[in-house]
Amino acid sequence: MATSVHPHLSDGKQALDSKAAQQVCSTQAASASDRACTISISGGLGNQMLQYAAGRALSIHHDCPLQLDLKFYSSKRHRSYELDAFPIQAQRWIKPSFFSQVLDKIQGESKSAPTYEEQSKRFDRAFFDIELPARIRGYFFSEKYFLPYADQIRTELTPPVPLDQPARDMAQRLSEGMSTSLHVRRGDYVSNANARQRFWSCTSEYFEAAIEQMPADSTVFVFSDDIEWAKQNIRSSRPTVYVNDELKLAGSPETGLRDLWLMTHAKSHIIANSSFSWWGAWLSGSEANLTIAPKKWFNDPEIDDSDIVPTSWRRI
Repeated sequence: MATSVHPHLSDGKQALDSKAAQQVCSTQAASASDRACTISISGGLGNQMLQYAAGRALSIHHDCPLQLDLKFYSSKRHRSYELDAFPIQAQRWIKPSFFSQVLDKIQGESKSAPTYEEQSKRFDRAFFDIELPARIRGYFFSEKYFLPYADQIRTELTPPVPLDQPARDMAQRLSEGMSTSLHVRRGDYVSNANARQRFWSCTSEYFEAAIEQMPADSTVFVFSDDIEWAKQNIRSSRPTVYVNDELKLAGSPETGLRDLWLMTHAKSHIIANSSFSWWGAWLSGSEANLTIAPKKWFNDPEIDDSDIVPTSWRRI
């Protein structure tokens, strides 16, 4: 199987605008395969990782090439493609040129791969029975899509080590003691009307109740895209470190990859209803320690989210 291993990026960012996407098309075209699995990648870092993990598991299961469709990033300027920071085993899918499609039709080789669309937030047991070639679309927010290959997925999706010393020092603090990573997701959950309607926004009461369930000697390390809200609204009964504030003062460049890498060093986790902190907890592999997730994920009670959180985690 042809693979493409991408180098770590120091800033963890690779925005693909339309021009860059065209350059990718001309320089990194994936070889055609009658058995390829092509998965659409979209959204932020956490969602990209979920989609890749599901596609990668399917490609391992069928021993076939994995291709990533990145069209989403040609027009969505508010999001950046970030998987190039990881040693992923995939190639970028390139839409055949008009002339190639015409030639295929003339030669009788034109084929259209069927599309598999995720239908709900529940794990689909028929996922691994998908016939190839196939195009895959969805978010696949459950470890059940890639649990059979968990070790491989952890290897390929462990964030790169930051280059700056303050971040490395913070990781050492997280690793040495009884540390708890706490993630507060605000951002578009508060500012965007569509996201606000769809997703529940974790309350201070949720975070405070979760902190109380952590070991008495635990230090809470808070990560947030709105650190001031966390400082003003969450009363912590444990020693607390506001990671974003401390690292900003120390001159550490703030990136999602850096924060995700730091989260993986914590012994226990209090996550938001966010794929970002979900990955921070899952990649840590600290099954013997406690991970707490919100019982409520979506505002719509009709959405069944029971497969999102691993059974070994605690929901409150």
